[in-house]
Amino acid sequence: MVKTAADLVSFILGSLKDEEAGRVGLYHYLKNFSQPQDPVTPDLLNQFFADCLQLPHWQEKKTELYTDIHDLLQRFFSQVGASFMLDQLWNLPRLQLLMVTQIENLYITVRNYEQSFLKEGENLRLIPEGDNRIVAIRKNAQSNVAVRTYNNLVRIQGSSILPLGPDQELHYDAGLELLPQHIQKLKPAPHSQVRFLVHPSGVEAQFISGFAFRQSQVIKITAISQEPRIFYPLKRLERFYVHRPSDPYYMELITTLDRAIHAVRTHTQGTETFVRQAFEGGQIAFDQIFPDDKALYMRLKELAKLMSGHAGQVSL
Repeated sequence: MVKTAADLVSFILGSLKDEEAGRVGLYHYLKNFSQPQDPVTPDLLNQFFADCLQLPHWQEKKTELYTDIHDLLQRFFSQVGASFMLDQLWNLPRLQLLMVTQIENLYITVRNYEQSFLKEGENLRLIPEGDNRIVAIRKNAQSNVAVRTYNNLVRIQGSSILPLGPDQELHYDAGLELLPQHIQKLKPAPHSQVRFLVHPSGVEAQFISGFAFRQSQVIKITAISQEPRIFYPLKRLERFYVHRPSDPYYMELITTLDRAIHAVRTHTQGTETFVRQAFEGGQIAFDQIFPDDKALYMRLKELAKLMSGHAGQVSL
């Protein structure tokens, strides 16, 4: 007898006492991250554990988390008369977590992990993001692209070192447009997540926050650019694999700054507001999305000189 996420959610609802308990997190996790008809499997529960262990709260309380969930599952499956392999769950009290401090070692760890899932016709590319993150880009035989990011928190399993799992995951078609009807996952801040779907009519987004995975907001917008909590993290990630001259947002930034520079040089009347807005918008993009972009930096530097009358008055 297969039991579903909806069954487990209903069972948990009748046993909620301590708001700090692991089952509260599992309750919200199942409601927000799974479909009601999804079967309750060790893989689903271990994914819950993996997401929990990304958070300092559960890193410190992993024994309490394991004990509460283990007790909950024992009672749930004994009451419904269904079989479940509790020994396939991660043994959190004995689970060792490590922070990989060398990007070369993290690269190898993620490469080995991702390669273990590669299918025929797929290829893999890894890009370091700073000193403690890896961006994994996988292209399948149809040229669809999946992008996953990994931080430097890993677990020891036997003689192997494995990532806890991706903390962000995006799916694109061959033209690097976000695939419709695919759940896209971003982590704009350490304790918050956003999951969104792209529809022909717009974007539906769900924001999750805290160690209990509570839903904090659901919104519907016509375009991703309308929501900075999605737009900036998305563009910040896409800078690693989207060719910038093909990115309309990036090209509009460059064009707008060029127009602003021309307006200041030619003393065009009535453009002061446009020039200031162009500089501020470019500076936000440089700070939030493209901190390594020389073309953007040089234009901002030139515009700052022209606006201030001498170098150094407006700092980048």
